[in-house]
Amino acid sequence: MVFRCDSSCQVGTRYASVKWLTDIELIEQPFVGHYQTEKYWYEWQRRSDAREPVTRMRVRALITEPNQGSEIERGDITIRGVAWSGVAPIERVEVNTGGVWHQANLIGEPSRQAWQRWELVTRINASGPAMLRARATDCAGRVQPEHAEWNRLGYGNNSIHEVAIRVV
Repeated sequence: MVFRCDSSCQVGTRYASVKWLTDIELIEQPFVGHYQTEKYWYEWQRRSDAREPVTRMRVRALITEPNQGSEIERGDITIRGVAWSGVAPIERVEVNTGGVWHQANLIGEPSRQAWQRWELVTRINASGPAMLRARATDCAGRVQPEHAEWNRLGYGNNSIHEVAIRVV
């Protein structure tokens, strides 16, 4: 498949992330663009399958509110974010505020083709630094890992997202 973009693209450019698609052309052989053959590959150090193409987004949740380094008043706090997976819709998102994991509320209909918004209203009573953590699970049973497996170019980093805040 060959993708063409609008007139803002420059001739000879190697496209990594086309945003304004104008045409799709089907071709009989695999496309051999720079990013498809040289860049979008997991390159493992300690595996027998030392190189494999990046084909699907890994399950992941991100915290979008509050921001890193925010000062939050003690008491009720709303934590929001987005989650996605390239394999299946998001089944659940869990948030940890320093103790146990709490299940967040999913907002809207689950879809494999779109971000899943989520939020959790919880209470933080202790003052001082706090770490908010979020992890997602998709309907195929894939769980966001504590630490992503290392690969040379860093693709697929879906380790549990952390946001440090200060409770005042």
